[in-house]
Amino acid sequence: MELLKCCVSLVVIILVTNLHYSLSLSQNECNDPQIIHKFTVIDYDWSSDAAREDAIESEEYIPNNNIISGMKVYGDDVYVTVPRWRLGVPATLNKIAVKNGTSVLQAFPSWDMQELGNCHALQYVEGMEIDPNTGWMWIIDTGRINFLSTDGTETENLCPAKIVVYDINTMEEVTRHEFPNEVVNHKTNFLNDIVIQYSDNEPRFAYISDTFDFRLVVYDRIQNVSHYHSHPSMLPEPGNGNITILGEIFEVAAGINGIAMSHDMQYLYYAPVSGYALYQIPTSVTSIPGSDFAGSVRKVGNRPSQTAGMTYSRKNFLYFASLAENAIYRWNIEYDQSLQGLDNFNDVEMRTLTNFMSDDKCINFVDIFNFDTEGFLWFSVNKLHKFHLNSMDFTGSSGANVLIWKIHVGDAGYLDRREETTPNVIETTTGGA
Repeated sequence: MELLKCCVSLVVIILVTNLHYSLSLSQNECNDPQIIHKFTVIDYDWSSDAAREDAIESEEYIPNNNIISGMKVYGDDVYVTVPRWRLGVPATLNKIAVKNGTSVLQAFPSWDMQELGNCHALQYVEGMEIDPNTGWMWIIDTGRINFLSTDGTETENLCPAKIVVYDINTMEEVTRHEFPNEVVNHKTNFLNDIVIQYSDNEPRFAYISDTFDFRLVVYDRIQNVSHYHSHPSMLPEPGNGNITILGEIFEVAAGINGIAMSHDMQYLYYAPVSGYALYQIPTSVTSIPGSDFAGSVRKVGNRPSQTAGMTYSRKNFLYFASLAENAIYRWNIEYDQSLQGLDNFNDVEMRTLTNFMSDDKCINFVDIFNFDTEGFLWFSVNKLHKFHLNSMDFTGSSGANVLIWKIHVGDAGYLDRREETTPNVIETTTGGA
């Protein structure tokens, strides 16, 4: 999404670090009731205290090397990814559980599926998508680990990159596809964000951002084949790689990251993390290998700041973060369409944005967005810049490092195919309009 979810492939350089806060623990805590889960240190649902200690002793689990990036919701469950950017991540795909009042992670779908070096298992998962209509989780595995380590640990290219489609309801694998090296380079890729496109009333295409190799990877589930598109719009924008968040400045060298699919499945939106531009491309072009991508892509506008993930709603809103502002923005595409006197979204420009929410303390680096089927927008906050700058405080004195938010907006996600959704709601959020 993007170093990141996020997100993004970052080459991190600390430029300013001498920013200190004298706030107390209580002042640093985020206690909004819309925050569903908090993590200061990412921990797991171990079988016993002894098993946890053994994992720490063997360095299978290095607590401070774990951070949540991807996040999706299905039913009452929240699923998260912990990228294996560094050593000591025992499970890269998980479900959140609450044990004795504390949020912990349970390996999903099993501990066996987390085994390093076993190419049938999951090596590194950052992006995944869950289809609310089928209960299918589309899981991206880069096959590589340690490629954003800050301690000199070498990258390990363990397995070819793959996508696994897994049925949460039956706990069975639907299908999988190993990407050919010419589509996803097994030694250089950073597969990041993913969206799904329906065709003939069934989920068919997956679109995946490859942030390191500046590609849009396309997987056709029906034919079990893949291809990719590349274009200069997927490259980092020159001079737009620095992001300042509350006095900490880091340099981002990352291309295409966040992507979003329109609810009508006609358009794909994407953006490089090192830049401000937002682009639109018809899916009638992206779904076809060798199509005229360059002649069809269109810049729709500039975002206020660099962003990681983004999401599109059933009611044609596009949500994304402004990392430098610790804010979330919302673009009402239908409103701009009306103002510009257009019949469809093909030529709409992004001109009117709403600051949906802003908070320097509690939405400090918004990574991933998601909708449930009850009218709530979910998003993860993870101070990801601090994690990669090695300035993250794991003691708790600066408050939680990862927050999972849930805010009612009366809308649903782009994948929701139901006849009716929840009614319109005017939300009241900090900085909203």
